[in-house]
Amino acid sequence: MNCFSRSAVASIGLALLAVGLGSFFPESTLRAGTSSDFDWGLNLPENSISRRVARNFKFQGTTPSVLADINGPGCIRRFWVTGNNIGRKVILRIYFDGAAVPNVEAPLSDFFGVMHNLANPGEPYVINTPFIDVKPKNAFTCFFPMPFAKSARFEVIGGTESTNLYYMIDWHEYPGQELKEPMRFCARWRREAPVRDFQDEFIMLDADGPGRLIGFTFGVDMLQDRFRMRWSHAGADNIYLDGGSDQPGFVRGIGGEDTFGTSYGGGDYKPQTALFADMPYFIQKDEHRGDPSRDMQKLAAYRFYLHEAIRFKESIHMRFAARAHDITSTVYWYSTKPVRPFYNMPPIEKRLPGSEVRRGEYDLALPDRGQWWIAGPLPPAFKEALPASANFDAAQPYHEHAWQKFSAIRGFVEFNHVFRPPPSNNNSVTLDGVAVARCTLESPSATTAKLTFAWDDELVLQVNGDAPVNLGAQTYFQPKVIEVPLVKGQNTVTVRLNNTVGLTRGAWNFSFRCVTAGGQNLLPMATH
Repeated sequence: MNCFSRSAVASIGLALLAVGLGSFFPESTLRAGTSSDFDWGLNLPENSISRRVARNFKFQGTTPSVLADINGPGCIRRFWVTGNNIGRKVILRIYFDGAAVPNVEAPLSDFFGVMHNLANPGEPYVINTPFIDVKPKNAFTCFFPMPFAKSARFEVIGGTESTNLYYMIDWHEYPGQELKEPMRFCARWRREAPVRDFQDEFIMLDADGPGRLIGFTFGVDMLQDRFRMRWSHAGADNIYLDGGSDQPGFVRGIGGEDTFGTSYGGGDYKPQTALFADMPYFIQKDEHRGDPSRDMQKLAAYRFYLHEAIRFKESIHMRFAARAHDITSTVYWYSTKPVRPFYNMPPIEKRLPGSEVRRGEYDLALPDRGQWWIAGPLPPAFKEALPASANFDAAQPYHEHAWQKFSAIRGFVEFNHVFRPPPSNNNSVTLDGVAVARCTLESPSATTAKLTFAWDDELVLQVNGDAPVNLGAQTYFQPKVIEVPLVKGQNTVTVRLNNTVGLTRGAWNFSFRCVTAGGQNLLPMATH
């Protein structure tokens, strides 16, 4: 005979659950009225009143329709949506505090992590995280805190078909209180199909700081079979942080599937959903798997950076190494500055699977951070003197390697975007060797300047006609500052960087900043 009542069993179960959660989450997460880790470190008022917008709404066409226009101060806590015709034809835009450019712009389903237009038939895959949540038959929820001081406006833009939405927006109002948090929630979507194969990687985000990266969703629709072009083996995430600051950072993954906490993802994977990273959707597009020419996959994945917080002061730039497939991403972040678009939303026909979107077709110009001449790759043992400033000629090869002009990526010179091995199915292959970069700094007067470099491996520096200086070999990416004299007018800076050792697998880049004694930032220039 069972000696426990049903209520007693329930009480014991809740107690055990609390103990289990207590071992996983910080105590503050479980206490009522305190900020949890899931608030992303936001400074929110303590006293709140719960509010809700709950509607059934029909719309059609490309004229924006307002779902909600909420007065602040407040913070969106939950956004739930269901309905029909809510795939990639519908665009979600969210504006905070009267911003002219939307803080959020993404296809409605992609915003919730459902890629490949799979929401349109009404049977998307399941996602179960603390941040986005997807249930069968088009039930989408997000839990990102979205603070606002004055207002929050939710808009949708439809297509030719009528869309019927049921939605709820739960938010906290802070009457009589001041919202001191300067950061606002942001999200942006981008698609490229096919990506340029094994070259300068799929662009995910370019944003100004200060801010904090929340995470991203990532979708791959393979356009060639995995025996010729595995989705996972070109590399992984590459995150460039604060390249023009005194503390730049670089975060680099190994293989595509590793970014999402999985393994051996180039072949088979059993779809599942975990708290912070996983691949909830992974299928073989063709059932004839015995035929190598017809073995192609389609997948969706996500990654959230909660415990391994990624913050940036000046800028963040994100790319994902890729082969020539149909790739999409939605990136979520917080920023204190208005969103500066880096991608124009394509028309409906260019958002849908099966259409072609080439690099540059909808991409916008990135901020100018100067240009360099680069040459390579040279043998790993290359140790010869750097080219003398007086004799430099960009039209003349350097040890039989032509000079190429490279635009700095937020202060970074990325050799992996220029010097690539032939495309292959090898595991995240990169070149071993040496590369040289060269620029001109135009100084308004004779002065001293602080040069900030960050790199891993071995870096050698030469300024003007001075003797080359070996700044040392570093096993992981970190900065070093060196003070140098500059003459009035043009100064040459030449860098030699190895790609042979280090703890950042395959990393082959450096960041650069020059600040004069008078506080002026000098941008590198690729002049003759």
